Amino acid sequence: MKSGTLAVIGVAWAMLSAATAAHAQDGLLATEDQAHAVCGADEVVWIDLDKGRFYHKSQEKFAKGGNGGFACLRTAHARYREAHN
Repeated sequence: MKSGTLAVIGVAWAMLSAATAAHAQDGLLATEDQAHAVCGADEVVWIDLDKGRFYHKSQEKFAKGGNGGFACLRTAHARYREAHN
């Protein structure tokens, strides 16, 4: 690889790490894939920070809204209210 390509990859990695760290202090992850990697067998849920609620994948509002993120169910239960249909 050329050094320019490596620099671009390095910058992208740094940006991803910073975004992940910002969400990590809230217990949130930026992507569903990241959450699956962290949660293991625990269910991945969507947390809507504006409403203070979390949604299961089967619910309509899962992964909707700009101010939120993904988390493990155990983390969500400790901090947020469960949304009901």
